[in-house]
Amino acid sequence: MTDSTLQTKNTASKAKSRVAPCFALSLRKANRVLTQFYDRDMSPHGIKITQFAILRAVYYLGEATNRSLQNVLVLDQTTLSRNLKPLLRDGYLETRPGRDKREKVLQLTAAGKQLFHAAAEDWQQTQSDLKALLGDELIAQLLTVGDAIVDLKDTSS
Repeated sequence: MTDSTLQTKNTASKAKSRVAPCFALSLRKANRVLTQFYDRDMSPHGIKITQFAILRAVYYLGEATNRSLQNVLVLDQTTLSRNLKPLLRDGYLETRPGRDKREKVLQLTAAGKQLFHAAAEDWQQTQSDLKALLGDELIAQLLTVGDAIVDLKDTSS
């Protein structure tokens, strides 16, 4: 280890001990690391975990509106639109008119179902890998904490 690397680690360690932890930053950092695991395993399919989450939601819902996806995935419209575009463009999702002129209903195409099933195998492997790395107890805690935080969404406005 070089002197500058050691100095950087010492400085970071000192700063860490003096600064109160930020819950949001801590979760965002953890999310970025988890996302890297999933994105690595989704990359052979040409998608990211955010896009897989949409495919998965539409698969289990059968069909979905933008609003229902926003609610289920806790996404804002901009983020949802950004992740829907390549799935629509590449023919994995299709739209049909909804109950009124403004509403569109999304559903998986045959290619979308095929992609979902293929990617789901790698997603499941990532789940298993992370469980092996973190342990059953920590994974259970992670899911409990995640659910508790998501339950706060209606009180944050």
